[in-house]
Amino acid sequence: MLTLTENAAKMVRDLTSNTVDPEHAGLRIAARSAQDHELVVSLSEGPHDADEVIEVRGARVFLDREAASSLGDKALDAVETESGGVSFHVA
Repeated sequence: MLTLTENAAKMVRDLTSNTVDPEHAGLRIAARSAQDHELVVSLSEGPHDADEVIEVRGARVFLDREAASSLGDKALDAVETESGGVSFHVA
């Protein structure tokens, strides 16, 4: 199962705190298409039907089937960029 560092959990909480429903919102990681191995990260108001839900220290991450398979033994980390954005990294 994907794990989150403390930095990643904080960044996800910060990003979802301004959504319509912060209690249910999360960061969604999904394959761009069924045949594509490229993953896309976006904010989501909630998980899609088949998403795996990971909740760590109040941060929610939703993984589609392909992302869950690819990231199962990885850790998600995050850092704030110089421009004030967020950069997520998988290790």
